[in-house]
Amino acid sequence: MIRRLLPAALLAVLLVAPALAADASFTLVNRAKVAVRSLFVTPAGDANWGQNRLAGRPIPPGGSFLVKRRADGNCIMDIRAVFADGRTEERKALNTCEVDAVAVGMAAAPAATGKEPNDPSVRLVNRGTQAILEFYAAPAGRRDWGANRLEAGPLPAATEKLIRIARTGDCLFDLRVVFADHTAKEKRNTDLCKIGDLPIP
Repeated sequence: MIRRLLPAALLAVLLVAPALAADASFTLVNRAKVAVRSLFVTPAGDANWGQNRLAGRPIPPGGSFLVKRRADGNCIMDIRAVFADGRTEERKALNTCEVDAVAVGMAAAPAATGKEPNDPSVRLVNRGTQAILEFYAAPAGRRDWGANRLEAGPLPAATEKLIRIARTGDCLFDLRVVFADHTAKEKRNTDLCKIGDLPIP
């Protein structure tokens, strides 16, 4: 009897494990012209912002800070950034398991990131006010857009995600972005090997 129950118990553990392994950690990127002096991250809806995660170490303009979260299955976070000039910026109910980075102070242009030659991978930066539902990057001139490269889910406003594109010798790509209101924007013959960040819009 024990031997029969063991596989079922093991299966139950394996089914639960992936949900608990969801990683809510993310990188906060400061796109403003002034430093971020305070940063607060709490589970969505928590009225208490808790302690300043920067602990006296401001994030300079163009800098970033890794926010580590426990892999407890909770992905929906509220984020509050306080700048050196007193301005505040908040993100409510953001799923940080689905993004690589969260940007604040988006008025500044994204900083370029270095990468190896002939690498068309880019960091998609959503600078708009609505989510990006779909993103397509197809070698220039192809009729088929291929698969949606945001297969893990939409990219919320003011967030970033690294889009990995295999190195096949192609650098020129046609791009298509579909927004939450189902409008679309296209750009042709973009040399992705020469850019690190792709700001939208």
